[in-house]
Amino acid sequence: MNKIQLYVLDDDIVYAERLAAFIRSSEFAERIQVRLFSKIELVFEVIENQQLEGVLLLSEAYYPFMMNRSTSLCKMILSETIANSKEAETKIPFLYRFQSLHQLISRLQAFYTEKHRFDAGPGTKRTKVLSVYSSSGNSGKTMTAVHLAKQLSFRGEQVFYLSLESVSTASQWLQGDLGRFSQLLYYMKSTPELLGPKLQLLKSNDSRLRIDYLTPKDQIREMQEMSGDHVRLLIESLISLNQYDFIIVDLEATVHPRIVKSLDVSDHIIWIVRDDLNDLYKTEALQKQLGSMQNVHFVINKYTGKETNDFSDLGKEITFKLPYIPEWKVLSTPEQIWQSGLFSEQTYDMFTAIQIEKGHSSLVREGAAAS
Repeated sequence: MNKIQLYVLDDDIVYAERLAAFIRSSEFAERIQVRLFSKIELVFEVIENQQLEGVLLLSEAYYPFMMNRSTSLCKMILSETIANSKEAETKIPFLYRFQSLHQLISRLQAFYTEKHRFDAGPGTKRTKVLSVYSSSGNSGKTMTAVHLAKQLSFRGEQVFYLSLESVSTASQWLQGDLGRFSQLLYYMKSTPELLGPKLQLLKSNDSRLRIDYLTPKDQIREMQEMSGDHVRLLIESLISLNQYDFIIVDLEATVHPRIVKSLDVSDHIIWIVRDDLNDLYKTEALQKQLGSMQNVHFVINKYTGKETNDFSDLGKEITFKLPYIPEWKVLSTPEQIWQSGLFSEQTYDMFTAIQIEKGHSSLVREGAAAS
């Protein structure tokens, strides 16, 4: 992914160095390359190159000297008194200096993305959408989705986790600001053309897992009102940010329009099944209702080492088998879900098996059952 070139001219050297150190040690390091300047003359030399793309972040002390200077860079002002500019259409946005650095950089990205939309050209890596689905609850779908997001992130991929469940249990597992989904749904319906920059401001971030995410917490009615077109717009807006290698979409076990549309726009569908007669019956029924989908990969979860049901009626081979984790039979703390390295690592093996299957190999992988 192309990095945003950030040129910082600040009269507060200590603050500027702290800002640069934060960017280089956070998830923003993969998206932003920062250079610091303490002398305005050096910046004048830089902006003479009118082919540069990026952001020129100035403190208010330098603003009068740069106000009328022509540059191809996007100017933004660090202010000690002016509140954040709210609209992405602002000609020269002001960013409040004393907000959290994470929020400041998120706002900076939002303004820049609106002004400089990236068009994916030939050879550009396209964001892949992976949806995790199942025919019934308690299949371990969300557990699979969050661990896959973690494994991809820890291997250097830029990952966005999106839950489209009515109520997301992942909200209690992930660290970061919650409750922003309702605001995003409002903008999605009222001003869809601003959805891209609003995503930058309203998305949550888990710095521990190094993923961005959105999870509904208490928006049951709003989620039920969410249409297929809303989902398409949301996913297209995420892709247009050109920041993510993978979008992991966590779906609930329904055929609500928002769920069906997510399946429709997915590059891969990880369909979780259990070795259970009732679950298999529901899977077959939903599969018939949804119609033929070539990008489905059936994955058995809670596998104990042997199969008791016949999965041949699904019409496709099982792609992978994820192990049963006894410690997860009863969850009492959010921390429990991260305590199985076996399951977490094998979600990445599952991802590898999907890639192999995409290449038309007959190899079917099986995870090790937990003892």
